[in-house]
Amino acid sequence: MECRYRQKSQLQSTIFSDLIEQNADVKSYFSPNGLNFGYTIQCQLILLDVKSQKIVQKFICDYPVDCFEWSPDSELVYCCMKKQGSIQVWSLINPAWRCKIMENPLAIAEVYWAPDSRHLLVINEFHLKITVWSFVSTTTAIIENPKPIKNCICFSYCERYLAVTERKKCEDCISIYTCDTYEILKFFPVETKDLSGIYFSPSDLILGVLEAYTEEPKVAFYSIDGRILGKYVRSSMFGFTTFSWNPDGKLIAIGDYFGMITILNSSNYEEIFSYQENESIDCEKTTVYKINPKSVEHEASGDVSSTLELFEVRKGKPFVLATLGNLSEKNKCKPAKCGIKTLGFSHCGNYLLSLNGSFPKVLFVFDINTLMLSSVILHHHKIKDVSWHPRKSLLAICCSSRNVNLWMPTCCVSLWSPFRDECPIFSAEWCSREDCLLLNGKNFSAILYLPNVDLSLSRSGSSTKDINF
Repeated sequence: MECRYRQKSQLQSTIFSDLIEQNADVKSYFSPNGLNFGYTIQCQLILLDVKSQKIVQKFICDYPVDCFEWSPDSELVYCCMKKQGSIQVWSLINPAWRCKIMENPLAIAEVYWAPDSRHLLVINEFHLKITVWSFVSTTTAIIENPKPIKNCICFSYCERYLAVTERKKCEDCISIYTCDTYEILKFFPVETKDLSGIYFSPSDLILGVLEAYTEEPKVAFYSIDGRILGKYVRSSMFGFTTFSWNPDGKLIAIGDYFGMITILNSSNYEEIFSYQENESIDCEKTTVYKINPKSVEHEASGDVSSTLELFEVRKGKPFVLATLGNLSEKNKCKPAKCGIKTLGFSHCGNYLLSLNGSFPKVLFVFDINTLMLSSVILHHHKIKDVSWHPRKSLLAICCSSRNVNLWMPTCCVSLWSPFRDECPIFSAEWCSREDCLLLNGKNFSAILYLPNVDLSLSRSGSSTKDINF
């Protein structure tokens, strides 16, 4: 308890920057090195210094920007105008350098930076091809007919290989390319009826291949030379929805349409444990956080006396997740259309978050070290975005309201912004260098500067008790 209030006093010194107007539905982003952040206003891309918020560079595009993204080395940034089939690339190091890519007559569907920051992969409308554009030579490479799914390509963490999913003669296949010349190294079929995503392991050259939408969904694991290493199959269900490696590649988390979370061991691809998110929860064994009802009333009226408030810890008899759904509002979605929407390991690998579409205002946090459900956090609004801190066991939660919620192993707090309800916060991104959050609304952004919260007492100072699977 002492640790909780010590952290609360530290968080009292949070500072919100002024609102920054930006293009509607175009998020702002920190650079990967954490020194700058960028936002767009009409045809302009504006880059600012994180600490001083002074303008570093301004770039003007030909059309209003639909999206932009920093290169992995933070030296380049592209602006994409999807309907016009146009991409403009700018250099922060050499402002006089510029590049323009045209994909006419088709619109642009997806754009990806290569790990070397000197190649750009562009997928056009209808997934007819992937064009690899080089900024160090005048050559381009073409990859024909990638499968039209969200995770159709994946780079290895060693940055040497690219995997691409294809569909040929009614069979799913994977092609492996070298990232030096983008020449094909290996082509092999996979044992899936309808492949829905591929995921490289963070530690090895192993591909997780997800098949979600069949009567017998599976996760298969392949080496990059096409050898099958193992698979996990589950029958009598509709399918998997999410897949996530933990940071060291030793564990795999998968979620399904019926709210089941399963953890696999990457050494033999066997199930370690599973948890069904419709079981009863014992408040004495799992910490259940709930926002203070009075705070909700104050938020609605605009009368918020403090910038920070601790979530209440719910105590009492066990209850089932259906009760949580009723507290959150009746959700009309069927489980087959919802299920586990998000699974995310913390960067230290000690915790796993889960968002279930059947309970849109409830966040689950699992302790991986003890294989227990650590926390359940009840929110007043639907959860729109969650983001782990890059170095700490600290989780930011946005619920399309004026506040930002922070979960840590000892407590859960709500930080009230001065922006009022006309500026709800939809997403948050942690800076890789500083303890600050970049907050995004529909047509604005702002930075929340946080103190260096001490989490060293997070385990000993916590009153949290866990529940076994």
